[in-house]
Formats: sequence, C-alpha cells, structure tokens
Amino acid sequence: MKTSCYAKYKGPGRIVISRGFPRDLGPGYKIFRALAPGEWFKLPEYKASQDKFRERYFREILAPLNARQIYDHLHTLVGKNIEPVLLCWEYDPSKPNEWCHRRMVADWFEKELGVSVPEWTPAKKETKQSKQASLFADAE
Repeated sequence: MKTSCYAKYKGPGRIVISRGFPRDLGPGYKIFRALAPGEWFKLPEYKASQDKFRERYFREILAPLNARQIYDHLHTLVGKNIEPVLLCWEYDPSKPNEWCHRRMVADWFEKELGVSVPEWTPAKKETKQSKQASLFADAE
C-alpha cells in the first residue's frame, strides 16, 4: 500500500479517501468514504493546526475502525495482485504547510499493523549502459 495525490498518481489501485475528488479521474478508481475527514475539516482551526486536525481525525475517524479490517478491505477493493494507493488532494505532505490525512492513515496502519505505507514515487527510468568500453574498467 502507498499514498499519493490526485495530480501525481494515475495508475492502478487508486482509492479516494477524501471528501471530494477531481471530476476527471476517469475509470479505475474506488471511493472509500470511511477514511475521509469529517465536515469539520473546513473549519479554520483545523486548517490552521495540524495538531488539532490530527487529534480529531484520530479520535473521530480512525479510533472507531479496526485497522486490520480496513487494511484488508482496501486490498480486496482494488483486486488481486494490485497495490492500493490512497489518494487525496495535497501535493507534497512532506512540506510543513502541506500535511494531509492520507499520511495520518499511513501512520495509523504503520503503528497498528507494523506495515510500511510510503508515499508513492515514480519509478526511475533505467539508463542504457553504453556499449563503449570504459576507460576506468579493471584491466585483466
């Protein structure tokens, strides 16, 4: 399982966990409302404070859920041999002002289940090795 944002990830296994989502997502995504924040997320005190948001999100949204059941359900939702990728709006949650609830869900799974849920990054393209001999190759 991984997390990402709508703007970055377009591959298989997309699961919407935000309250709203882009209209142009196209086919191939699933919606899982149980992990979406409450209507309160729009209030200024929660937009301004990650700590306040996190406390309420964990208390009201995650605490009533069974992490193992949710984790297993998300895998079932996308189908066999497909990795779930949890999506929301924020582009880069590693930046101080761009925290998001998808990373809170990842933290929850990591703490409750001991699994790693990293942020998705595009695969690096392999560079072709030159057929030209290297000047620095070991001589035999």
